[in-house]
Amino acid sequence: VSTQSTGDFISACGRVVSNDRALSFEENNQTNGVVIYTRNLDQSGELVLSKVRDRAYVISNGVWVTTIKGSSFNTSVIVTAGKLEIIVFSDGHMNTGHVQVPSPRHYMKGITEMVLFNGVELRGWSVTLLPLVDMSCYKPAGGVKQEPSSFLPGSLYTGDFLSCIEGTDTFMDTQGWGKGVAYFGDINLGRYWPLAGPQLTLYVPSPFCKAGNLRVSMLEFERPSSTVEFLDTPNLNGPFDSSQL
Repeated sequence: VSTQSTGDFISACGRVVSNDRALSFEENNQTNGVVIYTRNLDQSGELVLSKVRDRAYVISNGVWVTTIKGSSFNTSVIVTAGKLEIIVFSDGHMNTGHVQVPSPRHYMKGITEMVLFNGVELRGWSVTLLPLVDMSCYKPAGGVKQEPSSFLPGSLYTGDFLSCIEGTDTFMDTQGWGKGVAYFGDINLGRYWPLAGPQLTLYVPSPFCKAGNLRVSMLEFERPSSTVEFLDTPNLNGPFDSSQL
């Protein structure tokens, strides 16, 4: 299936709330998906994020400045005056085991410690909440349009196909893409991350294959591609790159 950019950027969707201090997913009553923290800056300067979970994309005036891994601490980046967006992506939660932590916030997703700008805590955030359960958010209007050659984390790519075989399970191959969330029709198939591996395919059960459901959508955050293939068998044993974590 060939895909192309729709020009839709993720911040066009979602419910917007206000935070004085940047709050976590859970403190904003969201479990998974993406949260976008937005604020206007009246000057350029040094932004320091003490800790994010699980991955953050810093965008300054529509330019992707840097990616912050969940394993990083006290990341510093220079941003310009104007619109600042910090997109935080959740990689999910552990549901087994127990770990002693000094604070419940160590289990939470999103921005979990103060954000500094030129040495002072940055407050007064507009926060967009995106659980990414389905594609309904993108249906009513197109959102913020981009030039086809540009890319921002959280850009949407879609592809339509004519038919699929009902009664047959299949597997979406995400090789060539970076990291994001895949949809079959309106159905969220799950997160993909072939850059890290080892899982390279997502399961598409046979009941999903029906008339009116023949669209693939990739909400991509790191490396867009132009095609999506479907395989007869899963591929869960691709290469694993721990440096991505």
